[in-house]
Amino acid sequence: AAAGSAPGQKAVMGHESTQYESIGHKQHVTAGHSTAPHGQSSTHDHRGRHGGHLTASNAEPKIAIGEKVPDFEVTLNGKVWKLSELQKNAEITPDGTLVLTFWCSFCHSCRSVEMSLDKLAQESKGKAGVIALDASFGETQEEISAFKKKKGLTLPIVLSADGSAADVFGVNSTTTTVIIDSKGTLRYFGQFGDRSHSYAKEALSAVLAGKDVPVK
Repeated sequence: AAAGSAPGQKAVMGHESTQYESIGHKQHVTAGHSTAPHGQSSTHDHRGRHGGHLTASNAEPKIAIGEKVPDFEVTLNGKVWKLSELQKNAEITPDGTLVLTFWCSFCHSCRSVEMSLDKLAQESKGKAGVIALDASFGETQEEISAFKKKKGLTLPIVLSADGSAADVFGVNSTTTTVIIDSKGTLRYFGQFGDRSHSYAKEALSAVLAGKDVPVK
């Protein structure tokens, strides 16, 4: 049953059919597969910047739900932006609410969600900013722009070339999604979605309605 998320409580929705891949060096993307426990999908073990076996089940937020998100930096179209500056950009978000989904151009999991993510961005225009956040080593602004054009993606894609944005949240797997409200507070940390559920979309609807994000 769903319940409201009080400050400090993790709003992390189910892990079944999880669509995750480890964030790491591009050259390691084809490294071996990890074997996940029953009920969780296998993910690539990239042995990238963080080292070791990185799986979806290990992802734990460094920032608790209800806490203020630090003002980290990302690059958008060649310009460095602080989180607070993105929140003040009316072309991206009218009131500062942001959805950030960790993404990269070379992971298979991202191919499964990026069109749904792009659709959510289009549906959320005038309500909230929906952004793909690339924190994987080996990616460049030029590669991202070319990939975005090839795939016909319209949402903003920001780059954290040194992976510091992932470190802020304790994220080690692509398609992990965070939602930050207009006050800069973390409201959701978990899956973007799976074959049966649109977790991020449901969480965003709750945030925009001024409601607690349900925990399942």
